[in-house]
Amino acid sequence: GTRQRQIMRQNLNAFLRFSVERGVLKSCYLPPATTPEVRNAKRDGYALSDVQILRLLDGLPEDVAAQRWRYAIQLCAVYGLRPEELRYLKIRQGSEGDELWTIYRKSKGGRKGETTEPRRLNALLLRDQEGNLVEWNLLQRVKIGEELPPLGAQGKAGESLGTYLRRKQVWQSLKAEAIHTGEELVPYTFRHRYAKRSHAKRIPIANIASAMGHTVEVHLSSYARFTPDATADLYAQVNAAKPLEVN
Repeated sequence: GTRQRQIMRQNLNAFLRFSVERGVLKSCYLPPATTPEVRNAKRDGYALSDVQILRLLDGLPEDVAAQRWRYAIQLCAVYGLRPEELRYLKIRQGSEGDELWTIYRKSKGGRKGETTEPRRLNALLLRDQEGNLVEWNLLQRVKIGEELPPLGAQGKAGESLGTYLRRKQVWQSLKAEAIHTGEELVPYTFRHRYAKRSHAKRIPIANIASAMGHTVEVHLSSYARFTPDATADLYAQVNAAKPLEVN
C-alpha cells in the first residue's frame, strides 16, 4: 500500500512486458493488461500533543546518544520537519537577521524530475501543561553546529528515528495511547503535531502548506482531518446563543 510498492510494481510490469515483447521471456510472463490495485486503508498518523512530546523527551535516558536524539525530536516538533530534512539545515541571513532554512529537495510524486524548493522554517513553539511556551533556542544551536544523531543512509532518517524510539518504554506507552484512538504512532508524529497545531491556531491552509514544504493539494490529502470543523462550529454557536426574549 505504499508509494514505494506502487513504483516497484510499475517497474516490474514494464520489465516483464519489455522482455516478452523482445522474445527474451515466454508469453506466460506477460503481465495482465489491467491489474487492479488492492490497497489497504491507510491508518491516520497520530499527532502527539505538546504535553506528550515533553513527556517523551523527559522519558529518554541522559546519555550522549539520547541527547542528540532529543535535539532531533525538538527540531522536528518545533519546525514540522520530515526526519530526512535534519541533514539539510542551514542558517541564512534574512531582512531581520538569522533565519533557519532547509535546503532539502523532495521529489514531487507523479511529476518526473520535479522537486520541492528550499524553504524558510517557521517555529511553532510547544507549550507545557500550564500553557507556558517552551524555548529550546534551536536556531542558535543549529548555528553553533550542535551535533545530531546518526541518521543512517540517505532517505532513511525516518527509519533511524523510528528504530531508536521503538526501543524506549515511553514510546511504547504513547503508542498504546495512539492505538486507543484508532491511529498509528510513527516517526512523522512530530510533523503531524505541527500541522494539527497550525490548523488549531486558524493559520490559513496555504500558509501551513508553504511552511511544511508541499502544495495545498498534498497537504489536504494528508492533513484534511486537522482542518477546523465548520459544521461543529456552527452548532456550537447555536448552542451558545442566548434565547430570544418574547414580549
